[in-house]
Amino acid sequence: MTAYYAYPEATATEMKTIVISGEGVSPRDVRQDAELKVEQTMDLSVLSTVLISEDTAEHNIYEYLDIYFRDANSPITSKMAIIQGDLKPFFELSENKQSTAGEFYDRFITSLEDNSFVIPYTLQTASTVIFEDAQDLALPYLKMGEDNRPKAEGVALFSGKSFTGKTLNADEGLLLSILNDSLGFSTRIAHLYKDSPLTVRVNKLKRKLNITENKIVINLKIDFMLSEFPQDNIDNANLRKELEKFLQAKIEQDLNEVIKKLQEAKSDAIGLGRSVRAFHPEWFKKDWNERFSELDISAKLKVEIVKTGILE
Repeated sequence: MTAYYAYPEATATEMKTIVISGEGVSPRDVRQDAELKVEQTMDLSVLSTVLISEDTAEHNIYEYLDIYFRDANSPITSKMAIIQGDLKPFFELSENKQSTAGEFYDRFITSLEDNSFVIPYTLQTASTVIFEDAQDLALPYLKMGEDNRPKAEGVALFSGKSFTGKTLNADEGLLLSILNDSLGFSTRIAHLYKDSPLTVRVNKLKRKLNITENKIVINLKIDFMLSEFPQDNIDNANLRKELEKFLQAKIEQDLNEVIKKLQEAKSDAIGLGRSVRAFHPEWFKKDWNERFSELDISAKLKVEIVKTGILE
């Protein structure tokens, strides 16, 4: 195994990031090897973010996280993300910047959560899902852009304890947050309506599940407010109904495409298994991932535009 550690070092004139690597046969062995290259013992009580390569995540991910739960000094509120490609460039990006790598990724992932592109997870909450047989993880999926800056590609889907190799893009990740009823501070959806930009923001979301033996319907009611629509007569009732009908059809179609991708990946990132197990235990099976992939699952959406701007 190879691991990289980025930590800040202050000088008289600047704060810079130091990146060191360690190699070994286990996460603990890797850390010991890294500590041979620094002038002090690494203090992981300030650990802010854990980045895991997609190749590593395709195995049992908990094997690499167990170390953090054996050490009382390790914070379990650290963020997590899956990385496309080589890890090292993701640590080196901050060597010539003011913020450290840890600060950068903590703010970066928090921003994704606030805008509902990813479901909020920490080491603690992710570990509970890893051992949950009725729900699967969905973690931020990052890649290095051509400008040598990290970019959020979307969401990495897990089945059980392993990354499936399948992902959702950023827009699909936002729809997953809607299906999971885990929205951040702001949730915006953009489309073109008759060549005009139409952007709406979720004002209120209600979710109700209709569960039968072989079918699950996710009933959603979303109240939107208009964030962008450069046309007149917004207060016209007929125009508003047209917009609601358009949004309802388009978003419902996109939601069902996301559900289809989850089933293909055998990844219940919505947590439907929890509701089935709780309210219909006779229909729940231990091999829930297989069961989930075979069910007739669909989303039904009702849309209402309740606000058209600041004054209304």
